[in-house]
Amino acid sequence: MRPTQIKLIKVNPCKIRRVAVIGAGPVGSGLTKALLNEKHFDLVKVYEKRSTFGGLWNYTKPLLKKSNVTSSPVPCEFPHVRIKPQPHPEEKHVFQTAVYKYLDTNVPKTLMEYNGYKFPKGTPLFPEREQVLDYIVNYSKPIEKYVNFNTEIVGVSYEDATNEYTVKAQNLLDNEIFEEKFDAVAVATGFYDLPFIPSRPGLKEWNDEYPSSVTHAKDFDCPEDFKDVKGEILIVGNSASGSDLAFELAAELQKPIYKSKRSESKLPAPFHQFIKDTPDIQEFNPKTKSVIFVDGTELKNVEKVIFCTGYLKSLPFLPRDEPGVGNSVLSSLIGDGRRVQNLFNHITPISLPTFGIIGLPRFVLPTRLSETQGAWLSRVWSGRIQLPSEEIQQKYHDWFVEQSGDGSKHHDLAFPWDVQYSQRLNREIRHAGNGGYFGVEWKGDQIKARSVINSIKEGYVAHYRATGKKASTLAELEESEFFQWPEDAKSCVQIPTFVP
Repeated sequence: MRPTQIKLIKVNPCKIRRVAVIGAGPVGSGLTKALLNEKHFDLVKVYEKRSTFGGLWNYTKPLLKKSNVTSSPVPCEFPHVRIKPQPHPEEKHVFQTAVYKYLDTNVPKTLMEYNGYKFPKGTPLFPEREQVLDYIVNYSKPIEKYVNFNTEIVGVSYEDATNEYTVKAQNLLDNEIFEEKFDAVAVATGFYDLPFIPSRPGLKEWNDEYPSSVTHAKDFDCPEDFKDVKGEILIVGNSASGSDLAFELAAELQKPIYKSKRSESKLPAPFHQFIKDTPDIQEFNPKTKSVIFVDGTELKNVEKVIFCTGYLKSLPFLPRDEPGVGNSVLSSLIGDGRRVQNLFNHITPISLPTFGIIGLPRFVLPTRLSETQGAWLSRVWSGRIQLPSEEIQQKYHDWFVEQSGDGSKHHDLAFPWDVQYSQRLNREIRHAGNGGYFGVEWKGDQIKARSVINSIKEGYVAHYRATGKKASTLAELEESEFFQWPEDAKSCVQIPTFVP
């Protein structure tokens, strides 16, 4: 889809003084610090629907154990769905996250860290969820006075005549709805909220016949919850969550766990003898309680199906039918939910550069990248970085479409693209001069570690199984000979002249 050809606005830093940030999770905190450190804006106001920092790293499953409600419709392919909070007697409202009980990261802590802010000494090389949450909360505390907690954004619209945004918010404690005007809006909510559950023949009928038998990885907490399942368990998807959940279930239940996959995973996947790979699903047969795969094979007596198929790109607060050129740009961003349309640098709409989205790319290091994207966007809005012409921006966009397609992989920046992309933004940030916030610059040792993350995680898991101890440094794995640098490890990545 091409952007509107109407020349809507240019970035005028003299007029960008009031900035709204939607989201105060791990991405929003880095962005907010970048905006504040630019020392250009009169107002930076952050809206966070939860009652605390941490975003998706907040562990909500124990609060919702008794609800027995799935996090989305089944199937779920429509991106304009608002995920409503679930009531709780003590917490008032709870927005479910995907974090589960035994989650640890797939990325070494040294590659997760914000610039100049390290994990506490002794933290495992691959931190556990509690440690990541504490780290993010502590990093975020300095911006607390700028954040409106328990406040959900329910509408964002653009006024062509004044070049202003109207942000409509709801206080979740008293349900009051109020509006405020801003010159620019940045979205930092992340895109791990609305599950994508692809439709397959018979799936809806299956879910109607066996309520709560079909769930998403977002609903999973721990393998002990499945101890009374007598039938077969089928995981759908081969992503990081699919591999992790299959391993946890196989290790705990000591029974075959079936995993339907369409392709190989780009992230480290633990091995277990009870994990049985199957092809993609052809159809569900609720009458026989069996699943038929594309090769004609059949899995019978299926009792639980867990979709690990990712999430839809969803910004339900954007306008859909409101008049105006700016609103037409905003309403066209999401489309079918597979990607966000017509962005420059995966951040700003080509025809509406006072709107920004931080944390969109996949297969990246979100904390680190959010700082760099935030530093870049804050300098664009303050006028220290000049955007190229719309024609050049369109060429960047079209190049990404040619390389990654216009579907769900459009924003994928697997190594080395993530490093190239980050360093290209960092180059523009440096050229803008001193002052302001800076993200992490990739150095040779970190690029080298980034290139072999899978091997590092495999060595970490092997070390833990052999010793019962979680290594806290890469050197510890090397000294104990559970990790050796592969010959194909790369310590240098060339930044292309044009893209990514």
